[in-house]
Amino acid sequence: MAKPKRDAKVKHLSKTQEVLYQREFKNANRVYNEAHQGGNRS
Repeated sequence: MAKPKRDAKVKHLSKTQEVLYQREFKNANRVYNEAHQGGNRS
């Protein structure tokens, strides 16, 4: 497991919180990737 701490944290969240956490994480990842790729990829 690459990130056991994050996985353990997610397991302690409720279902709703888990969904929100994952959505937020994906959104942050997308913004980060777009910023570092200059927005040239879609």
